[in-house]
Amino acid sequence: MKNALEPRIPKALLIGETPQGSSHLTKRLQRRGFECGFAFCFEEACSLLRTQGFDLVLSPLRMLGGSAFSLVALLEGSTTTLFYFEPVENGCWWLPALRDGRNCFGSSALLPSDFGPLLDEIIDQIWSGAAGRKASEQSIVSSLPALSGESPPAEPKRAEHLALRRKAG
Repeated sequence: MKNALEPRIPKALLIGETPQGSSHLTKRLQRRGFECGFAFCFEEACSLLRTQGFDLVLSPLRMLGGSAFSLVALLEGSTTTLFYFEPVENGCWWLPALRDGRNCFGSSALLPSDFGPLLDEIIDQIWSGAAGRKASEQSIVSSLPALSGESPPAEPKRAEHLALRRKAG
């Protein structure tokens, strides 16, 4: 029997991946003590999300068999953090959708170099539990780039320029 004082193992769901083809994100999460679940398509993801609790969900914006936007409706009001990713030329954009079950879709997209440190903060907060989440919720949401009215540029060099301009301003 598990000791009630032991922390619960956080869980992440990676949609569009399989355990055999796991990415650097899977390895990063597992190194940090997360249990990772995998869903290849929309139906499989919905089935897992309805039957298991996940702290973190990482999903492609476009997925086989359904709309990724339906995941927001399914998870809103939970304690789950959801990010979508959209592949572009030499990388991807990370799109915040839910933070601790609260809708934040529409926040600016993040470059992988910005997403990595934010993911580490989110992992730390998930491990710290519900008490730590409330206190730091505002700091994570405020650390997301402000809406600038611009859609994410397709060119990586322009994206880097805009990210640097945002940090300087």
